[in-house]
Amino acid sequence: MINDFVEYWAAAKLLLAGGNPYSPTELLLIERSIGWSQPEPLVMWNPPWTLPLIMPLGVLGYDTAQLTWFLLHSSVIFVGAQILWQSYAGDPKNARYSLLAVLVFPPIYFALLLGQIGPLILLGIIGFLFFVQKKAWLFAGASLSLVSIKPHVSYLLWIALIFWVIREKLWRLALGAAVAGLLLVLMPLGWNSAIYTEYVELLSSHAVVQPIEWATPTLGTALGVLLGNPSGVIRWLPSVLGALWFVWYWSHHRAGWNCFVETPLVLLVSVATASFAWTFDHVVLLPAVVQCAVWMAKESIIKRQRYLIIGLYLAFAAVLVLGKAIAVNDFWYFYFAPMLLLLYLHVRRQVGVAGKCP
Repeated sequence: MINDFVEYWAAAKLLLAGGNPYSPTELLLIERSIGWSQPEPLVMWNPPWTLPLIMPLGVLGYDTAQLTWFLLHSSVIFVGAQILWQSYAGDPKNARYSLLAVLVFPPIYFALLLGQIGPLILLGIIGFLFFVQKKAWLFAGASLSLVSIKPHVSYLLWIALIFWVIREKLWRLALGAAVAGLLLVLMPLGWNSAIYTEYVELLSSHAVVQPIEWATPTLGTALGVLLGNPSGVIRWLPSVLGALWFVWYWSHHRAGWNCFVETPLVLLVSVATASFAWTFDHVVLLPAVVQCAVWMAKESIIKRQRYLIIGLYLAFAAVLVLGKAIAVNDFWYFYFAPMLLLLYLHVRRQVGVAGKCP
């Protein structure tokens, strides 16, 4: 099956062969060799430090690599959900609720069926949360290197980490992130010393449509379409507002800041206000989904409230899945992340977060 995964496989093949994984011409040749029929190649826009993570795929044939990718990401999602359930103090007897919450979360299917890289970012987030809970700061920082694959999707998490590290003097966490990040940055140079120059050339090329021109399902793009300038500066307004919100939120909660508890909220606001994200990128919101499932299973919310919350969650999921089934353009789901954020805030208010720190 040919899907978005072809861009990662082709880029890995080219890098191992000493080619340019950011060359549309070279990518098109290798993608056509396995059945790609479009006139333009599928280009990997992730930065060069992504390449060491996908390089092993280039050793395998396309079908084997795709199956390996699918199984790895499926394991990350479903095993990761169980780890999150335990980490957020979910009752082991009710762990099935975690599985159910994940099974009705559409972005996981979009990421898996399209062969997208989002689950690898999710692995970094889950690893970060797991090691933060264990106070294994070096490993927590190293896990963040995976989140840097698409730093714009979780941009508020980076701001939160900078504030938190400086306030708590968690220099070991910063060291772990720096060392792991530096290794990923340097490794591609061993196969292609001009890789960063080639990436910059791709970003400035007019031979292919640039990401900034895509109609992504974000509030910024929706504002741009409404005002007749989808690629204009207005696209960044929600991100600016998101950053201002976090500064305000941090100023009110920094004294008792619990990164483990607050990360799902930060991720939700980040994705809801991101200037560039797709619905399959919403897979990184799994910690918020599981955290809500834990609260719903533990708390004595009145039955009507519980059913209302579950009903709304299922309704949002159903609309998204049905829309995809009839091929509605991804852009029209710019409301999905903000609606999830509102639902999350409602649950958070109902159960009260103050006493929910593991």
